[in-house]
Amino acid sequence: MARHSVEPDRVFREFRYAPHGGTFHDGRTHFEWGNIKTLVTGRIHKGAKTINVTTDAAHIYHLDRLKKPRREEIERSHSLKTGAISGSLSSSKADVLIIDNEGKPFFISFKEIEGQAKLGQLSAETTYGAATLAGGIDDLDAGALPIPTSFDHRSTSLSADSFARISSKDQKLAYFKRNYASEWNTYVDKRSSEAASQLREFAKVLCTDRESFIEFVGTTFAGSLRDSPDFFIVIGDELIQLRAVLNELRSQRWHVTTSDASTPKKHAILLTVCDATTTYTLTRIEQSFEGSRSRVSQTKGIVYHFQQHPRAGLNYKKLLLDLR
Repeated sequence: MARHSVEPDRVFREFRYAPHGGTFHDGRTHFEWGNIKTLVTGRIHKGAKTINVTTDAAHIYHLDRLKKPRREEIERSHSLKTGAISGSLSSSKADVLIIDNEGKPFFISFKEIEGQAKLGQLSAETTYGAATLAGGIDDLDAGALPIPTSFDHRSTSLSADSFARISSKDQKLAYFKRNYASEWNTYVDKRSSEAASQLREFAKVLCTDRESFIEFVGTTFAGSLRDSPDFFIVIGDELIQLRAVLNELRSQRWHVTTSDASTPKKHAILLTVCDATTTYTLTRIEQSFEGSRSRVSQTKGIVYHFQQHPRAGLNYKKLLLDLR
């Protein structure tokens, strides 16, 4: 952000003076940011290079941890699509918003070129064309379980503080996990087995239906902006327009394949993309049941994790860079 300013050193100072959020105008560009304390103390450095999205930035917003009401105000003030930057974590993927002097938006998602950068996760039921993943625990009606109308933490495996901080549903599940352990373990095993079957079917659909695959890739990277020509991914010094990548992946020269990557403890699949010469692993999708143990306060149920795989080499970052 700072390198787009006519006074980059001043912007860096403003970041450090107001790490929990602030604004600054350098006479040409308005800067705004939320809580960037971890960036200020960890990774801000003056050697950062400028990503040349536009030379005439009128507004630059660092979106991470800007409050939702403020994001909604920004959408209205710049006539952006509703939810473009104010939606849920699964639908709003931009880290930085740049508005140029003509009012054109640039939505930027940053991926570090080194190290692991997870693509995301989901638990709520989500559909990508003809493919669906449904995680969570919504199939279990806590109100129908044999649970007393009144109980406290002593009837669970939680401390008083942990018990007080969770929802009524999680309190009931904490009671059930401790007092009906056998029934609970049976449910977890059954739900995990169903999720494993669903994940295999999900991968099969993505391999055979190209538009479902394109929707999965686009939604995973860009959320509700998957079809926008203004959504970009930055990896290192490279600026990648996602829509151009998706158009390339529609080509019949690309084939989508899957393989099992399960371990004794977790079920997982690899989703790969290949042409005549090169195979890229787009992601490793790992399924887990989170909150199964009685001492875990929040019971999330099935969660699907979209992971970078392998750590280095022909992973999703290399695919994006080669297709840019």
